[in-house]
Parts: sequence; C-alpha cells; structure tokens
Amino acid sequence: MTANIQIGFNIFPRWVTGSTLETFLAPLKKAGLSALEFLLDEHDPEWKAFEPLMEEGASQGYRLCFHAPFRAPYALAGFKEGDRDTIIASYRPMLSIAQSWGVRLGDLATVVLHSAHSDHLERVALFADTVSFLQWALSEFDHLRIAVENLGPSSDADVKVGDTREEVLAVVKAVDHPRVGICWDLGHDCLHHRSHLPGEEWMRRVVHVHAHDLDAAGIDHYPLIFGNCPCREWLQALARIGMHGAATLEIKGTQMKGWPPERVTAALVDSVAALKEASSWQAQ
Repeated sequence: MTANIQIGFNIFPRWVTGSTLETFLAPLKKAGLSALEFLLDEHDPEWKAFEPLMEEGASQGYRLCFHAPFRAPYALAGFKEGDRDTIIASYRPMLSIAQSWGVRLGDLATVVLHSAHSDHLERVALFADTVSFLQWALSEFDHLRIAVENLGPSSDADVKVGDTREEVLAVVKAVDHPRVGICWDLGHDCLHHRSHLPGEEWMRRVVHVHAHDLDAAGIDHYPLIFGNCPCREWLQALARIGMHGAATLEIKGTQMKGWPPERVTAALVDSVAALKEASSWQAQ
C-alpha cells in the first residue's frame, strides 16, 4: 500500500499573536506542512480563539486533526463503574466539534486520545474504563477516527494505561473497531528509552504520529534539533509500511522561550522539512 502521510503542526492561538495564521504558517507550508492539530479543551485559557482558528485553517486548505482533552478536570478514570454520565457530559461537547468537522469535510476526523490514568485505581480497572469509553465514543460519533496515544513515563503515584507499546496495542485490539488505531508518539517512546521499531502488527495500526525531540536533560516536545529521537527513521519505516494519516510536529512553545523569532521559525521549518522528506521515503 502506498503511504499517504500529511505533515501537521499542533497549533495554538498564541503562535499567531501579533500576526495571522496564514503569515505564521507560510514558511512551514512551503516546507511541506498540510495539516493542523487542535487541542479540544474548553478550560484552556485561549479556548475562545480555537474555533475561529479552525475555520481559518480549513479555509486555507489544511487538514484538521484534533486532540481530545486530557488535563484536569477531564479524566476517563471511573467511566465503566459509576462516573459514566459525568464523563460523557464533559467530553461530548469537545468530541462533537471534531465530529462536526468530519461531517462538514465528508471525511473521518482523527482525534488523539490519552487512556485512563489514576493515582488510586488499579490498572485493570483503568484499562476497562478506556475500552468502555472508546466503545461509547465510536458508537456516538460516526465521523471520528480515534487514535490511542502511547504515553510518557508515569510519576511515582500515577498509573497510566498506555505507557507501554504492548498496552496500547491491547487497548486497540480489545475495542476491535475499524475507526480506532494508534497515535505513535515518537518522543514518548524515547522518554522510555525505546530505540527499536515496534512490531509490524503495532505499526500497521498507526493512524497518527506525534514527532518531537528531547534535549540532553530528557525534556521533550522540542523541534527536531538535537537528534536524540529517531523521528526521521521511524517515520520512514511507517512510510514503507503504507501509513495513512498525519504526522504532527508536537511542540511546546515554552521550550523555546527566549529564542529569537528567526531561530524559532528556522527550527520549525527544518523540522517540518525533515518530516516531509521522511514521509516520502518510499518514493526515493
């Protein structure tokens, strides 16, 4: 199967402060950017600016992807055994936004999801919460493709479902639905010191990618400037296997605080170009 990988960027309103979306993205688009990923979180302080930015991005021809809310007060823990109605009430408005874009554009809208986590519930219960939530979301929203993300290391007290490749695959297989797949966060794998490729069964279920680098201290969500995460090689492997989906350059702007604007732009442009080249590896 021929791969079809769009290169994306996780856009926040603050990236375009004092500018316009078109102006900010112009050099990234020239380097190969064709998709934008939006966080769905009505508690984000910039939330009111997100939906107009979605409209603007779509009008400029970018593919829209989404990230389900994951910060408090959002949580999947307890979904199966008691908190179902409360959790549905919090997530439904956010997922409805992605659904509306899928309907509007006549395609499936990809939504990245973090599995359940908790500092007091057992892993088996959190696994069941995650599977049950996915079953509800897939039945309620017929224009969503949900990508379950592999997560970074847990704190001492927190238990995260999906902090291993094996568990992410187990969640996806337990749901067993054509509209659920894997979001491979390359940087998170590097935080776990995983340097080998996943197995073919895992890779063939990847429908979305998060790419970012780590500095020498192990801080992630940097542009691809250090070479501490094999993003290019791993994306090349996905291209060879025929992935269809987006590979998002998932950056935290705070990691570049104090950088001159021209350095920020250069790092983003070079990262997008590297991902674009890697995604086209099969044709070389």
